[in-house]
Parts: sequence; C-alpha cells; structure tokens
Amino acid sequence: ENGFTGGGTFFEALTVGDGDDYIQRPSAPGHAIIHKTTQRHAGAPTTSGVRDILVIFLTARQPEKSEIDEVTWRVERAMRLTPLAKQLSREKLISCLKLAKKNDPTSHALPYALGVHLTQEGDMNDPSDERWEEICQGVESFERSIVLNPADARAHYNLGMALSERHKYAMRTRRMHLLPPPQEAAESLINALETAIQLEIKCDEAGCSNGINIAEAFLTLGDFVLRLKNFDLARIYLNQVEACIKGVGGTDEDWAQSMLQQVSAMLDYIHENEAIVK
Repeated sequence: ENGFTGGGTFFEALTVGDGDDYIQRPSAPGHAIIHKTTQRHAGAPTTSGVRDILVIFLTARQPEKSEIDEVTWRVERAMRLTPLAKQLSREKLISCLKLAKKNDPTSHALPYALGVHLTQEGDMNDPSDERWEEICQGVESFERSIVLNPADARAHYNLGMALSERHKYAMRTRRMHLLPPPQEAAESLINALETAIQLEIKCDEAGCSNGINIAEAFLTLGDFVLRLKNFDLARIYLNQVEACIKGVGGTDEDWAQSMLQQVSAMLDYIHENEAIVK
C-alpha cells in the first residue's frame, strides 16, 4: 500500500466536459505519466503521509529532419523570448510577445500574456485610437488563447472582464457604434464568465484553484446585463455575489464590502425601475 493518500497530477484540459477525473496517477509502481510541459497541470494535494515523486524533463534538440528543425527552433525561440519580454518596457514587451507568438502560433500562453498586457496595463482614461486598438487586440488575444486551450479558466475570466471594460470604454469615448450588436456582446461576455466560473469550481474541487474571484465574475455579469436593462437576469447574477463571498469567508474584507455595496445599489436600481414600469 502507498504511504500516503491523495496526490497525483491535475490536468486542466480534463475539466472540459462532464467528466470529473481531473487527477491522474500512475497505475502501479514503475509506471509514469507523460505529458507536454506546455500542458497546464498542477500537483494535487497530498492529504496524508509523504509522497515522493520523480520528475524527468525530456527536450528534443537538433532533430535529423530539417523541416522539424525549423519548427523546433521556432518553439525554442519563442520560449526564450517570453522571459526576456518581462524585463522590457511595456511597449517593447508587447512587441517581444508578438514576435514570440509569431514564432510559436500553437502556444496558448503567449496570446494569453499578450491579452493581459494589452488590456490591463494600459491607461483606460486614454481616449486615443491607439488605446482603443490595444483593447480590441487584447480581446482578440484572449479569444485566440481560448481556441488553443479551451480549459483555461483564467483566459475565459479575463476575456469576460476585457469585454466588460471594452464596453465601458466605448461608452465613455463614444465608440459604441464600433461594438458588436448588444445581444451578441451579451452572449460573448456571459459565455466567457460562466465558463470561467464552471472551470474554476472544478479546479478548486481538485485543490488546484487559479485564484479567480468568482464573486467578481458574478458582479461583472450582473452589471453588464443590467446596462442592457435585463433586470431578471441581473438579479440572478447579483444574488450570487454574497453567497460566493461568504463561501470564502471574506465578508469583512474591504474588497468584499465594496462589492456588497455595489450589489445593493444595483438591486435598488432594479427595484426602482420595476416599480416605475408597474
């Protein structure tokens, strides 16, 4: 018998679909689990005892066939550019990530990182066409990352947040005519954040949470559909916020109190407008 319980390797890709076998373990002593290093994974918690693991990294270099050599070194070049980018100024960092993405178009991590820097590190008070283009490119980068890795809860979450921020930015800068039709925009945001919530719950159950604030996701959903005057759906989302905050025991935290105040104000707005209609 093993001298431990729990443990194993959690694979994010297995959270997609209805299955619940996200954690894989060698079937017997002497067996191993093999996977690409680029496949997002984590060590599942060992709940008792001591579990020793042996990790081996295999790297393919200088393959015999020239056409494979080109692909291999493009991937290698992209991997080298990624840490280099972190040492650069924002403008050069973005250019470096774009170059890395061009070298390895199969990497989901590169468009994800690009999306984060394009949407979250720019000045949202800058009304210029250049900033608008950055935000739109950031949305597209998250969408590309999801195509390459549909199981990444972070990508879905950040896409939803980016869509929300793009909508608010367009309202402030009079670019609403450049947005998709309201119904299409709502469906995209709802799908992104609801998928993020579903995936994050599975990750959390396996003890491998991404640290996504689910309460904030529900608040963003409620705020967005409220702007579209969908009061019934907004109420459903907003009522989930307090439950999520209580679930993590953070009701006394400043961030939690701020969220609850926003929820209260939105619910009051819904009540007032429904009373006017009646």
